[in-house]
Amino acid sequence: MLWLGQFLWPFLRITGLMLTAPIYGSSMVPATVKAALAAALAAALALWLPGLPAFPGDPLSAIYTGVVQIAFGAMLGMVMQIVISAVASAGEIAGLAMGLSFAELQFRESPGVTPVLYDIMLWAGMLGYMAAGGPVWLFAALAHSFQHGVGVGGIASWSELAALGGTLLSSAVCLAMPVLAVSLCVNLTVGLTTVFAPQMNLLTIGFPLLILAGLWVLGGSVFYLGHNMAQLMSVGTDALTGMLGHG
Repeated sequence: MLWLGQFLWPFLRITGLMLTAPIYGSSMVPATVKAALAAALAAALALWLPGLPAFPGDPLSAIYTGVVQIAFGAMLGMVMQIVISAVASAGEIAGLAMGLSFAELQFRESPGVTPVLYDIMLWAGMLGYMAAGGPVWLFAALAHSFQHGVGVGGIASWSELAALGGTLLSSAVCLAMPVLAVSLCVNLTVGLTTVFAPQMNLLTIGFPLLILAGLWVLGGSVFYLGHNMAQLMSVGTDALTGMLGHG
């Protein structure tokens, strides 16, 4: 059981990580590849980590320990998933503001039918996450989570993770703020113009102008996505540090 525990402790956490983490938990990666990758990474960690305690021999304790380890790994991956979702949600909010929410796609990574701008920003967030070395940092955080043994984070760290839900919404609104401002200006302009020229109503001139202006501003704001992505990654790594500090 001591030899088995040296492999199972990291294997269970890596399994939970691959359930929720971006890139690792992608539905485009076959399940057999994920299982082989998890086993290979767990074997590598078993050789690198210090002596871990033996895995419980009691069946009930083993099941409980396995569930806890998988849940802890899944929560580590959820932190970075929230970072990616904040960028993707900015595209959805921008699409709603500019009247482009009717354009939808069935993307494999999304749970259902989503707006096109959501999918575009999701890819942009994925590329920024990979460019910042997110998968490597996330796996490094999981490896260092065993420095304090096999324990998991305390109540404070889990509540901090729950508070990241508010960070997702606020960050998405901040990223979509240029499009929201331009959409408000265009709507006010078209509304005032309609008063003096009723034939220039919202349908004939408002929607095309709103969509073109929104796409133009959104395309220009993509160049500043790197700075915003770095801030989101910093918030995510702080949350990971809080979780690992109570291990």
